[in-house]
Amino acid sequence: MRRLLPLLVAVFAVVSVAPAAGQSPRELGEILASEGYYVEPGSELVDVVELQDLIKRMRDRGFNFAPVVLASNPSGGAPNLASAVVDEFEDAITVVVLTPAQVGSDSTEFSTTDLDAAGLASVDEFDRNVNDGFALFADHLAPGVSVPGAPTASSSFPWSLLLIVVLLVAVVGFIVLKQTKSESERRVYDLDEARTEIKHQLDEIANLILDESDAIRVADNHEAQEYFESASKTYADALDLLEKTTKLPQMETISDALDKARWQLRAAVALRDGEEAPPEPEKERATCFFDPAHEPARETAVLRTSAGEREVRVCPADAERLRRGQQPEPRPISVGGRPIPAPMAPKSYGGGGFGTMDMFEVILGSTASSGGFGGFGRARPRARQHRRYTQSQEIPMGGASRGRSSVRRRSGGSGVSRRRGSGVSRGRGLRR
Repeated sequence: MRRLLPLLVAVFAVVSVAPAAGQSPRELGEILASEGYYVEPGSELVDVVELQDLIKRMRDRGFNFAPVVLASNPSGGAPNLASAVVDEFEDAITVVVLTPAQVGSDSTEFSTTDLDAAGLASVDEFDRNVNDGFALFADHLAPGVSVPGAPTASSSFPWSLLLIVVLLVAVVGFIVLKQTKSESERRVYDLDEARTEIKHQLDEIANLILDESDAIRVADNHEAQEYFESASKTYADALDLLEKTTKLPQMETISDALDKARWQLRAAVALRDGEEAPPEPEKERATCFFDPAHEPARETAVLRTSAGEREVRVCPADAERLRRGQQPEPRPISVGGRPIPAPMAPKSYGGGGFGTMDMFEVILGSTASSGGFGGFGRARPRARQHRRYTQSQEIPMGGASRGRSSVRRRSGGSGVSRRRGSGVSRGRGLRR
């Protein structure tokens, strides 16, 4: 009798875990090792292709996920069957058995807690759709491996993270594009603003050339004529450059050309009147300190500021005002939409380029005139008695021409010891 007792226990154990259709745990193990899954004929409807995709994704994560779907309930219950099948494998595996009444699982890859949580999360989903139930079970073991109802052929790539990155890049790109557009618009505005002022000063020089052309021609002074023709050519080259200029810093070159034209005109007039031609300015400019659009500067004055002294040139009219103790009013030049006194305006805008000066003192001879560049009004228009330059008139060129150019299969060691002594509970099952 004692010899028969162990044998009876063993037979009972085998019978108790055998599926209803007669497959033993060993037979199931062989099927799982070969196919990766088992779906008993007559069981619930299963999409085999979708199930295979889920198994592949779990293997890509390093887990041996083995689903089993039975048409009837095994005598020992789904959990015991899952444990018996796991015993057939030397390698780590996770077996999930679905029967009409129960979901049972066992694993040498995941803990009891993990299996319990996955079973609780998916048991209701199995009632609705078998494939979604297995997918949800697997997703709780390996988060992100599948989404119920979503195409299971997709990879486990973190699409939500990618979406966040794409959105961030889009936002940053929009801000940069907006700033770039704003900066581009500002450059265009500044260039147009400077172009308007330079064109105004060019027109004034054109008027001076027209005013003096007849008198220079009849004076029969060859040197005066040469200076006059040089002034006309300098003017024409500056006008041509203005039409081609596309960057604000280039406007400073035109401003320097205007200054040279003023000196050439001043020299021509002096020679015509029997005077010596003034030397070409090296440091000081031939432009009137108070308004570059005034007549060419003829007299030298001393500009005193907190930074020191500097020689400047003034036109005859402003020189006369200084002699009478009057303070000439600097004409404002629009820079960035704000009126800036001409001496302080950048040279690219046709200004004097002196920078910020809160207080100043201009000395002409023994006469000093003090003041500041704040609170002045708009410059009053200066009446001209001579004829104006229009498109119907041409500047005398003296023969100078003008050019118009423009993305394991499991490892043997997963960190969880193989079953006995490992602390991993066996036979986890939930009733459906």
